[in-house]
Amino acid sequence: MALSIDRQMEELNDLIRFDRDAIGAYDEAIQAIHHTELRDRLVHFRGDHERHITELSAVVLRLGGQPVDRPDFKGAVRKTLTKIAGLVGTETVLRAMKSNEELINRTYSRHAAMDFPRDVLDLVQRNFQDEQHHLAWIDQALRTRLWEQAPVHP
Repeated sequence: MALSIDRQMEELNDLIRFDRDAIGAYDEAIQAIHHTELRDRLVHFRGDHERHITELSAVVLRLGGQPVDRPDFKGAVRKTLTKIAGLVGTETVLRAMKSNEELINRTYSRHAAMDFPRDVLDLVQRNFQDEQHHLAWIDQALRTRLWEQAPVHP
């Protein structure tokens, strides 16, 4: 059964919150990582989350709702944990980011199976593909210890 407009707005705002939370964690990771390729990729992934917020917010507005405009409490906790991980080192930051991406992947996976209208579902599924890519890349960077292989950015 198709989701009501109110339920669509609620679920899309849930995704917006998760993307906002992810941006906070990426901000901390980007500040903590000095390896050029890692940092550049994290900046790109952060941009994906910004785009998700912009696109999902446009749908919420189109449906007559108000997009959430700040992360929630759990996002602040994830941001703080990522900041603390930055004090330990690159590998710990990437492990924290992997954990964050696993959470957002589970969230997008659940939403990608919901009965949204086709255009909204297509958007959610595209965003989910981005999240799958983020997770796979971070996982590979951890497996190959990428930070040990290339130049460091000052």
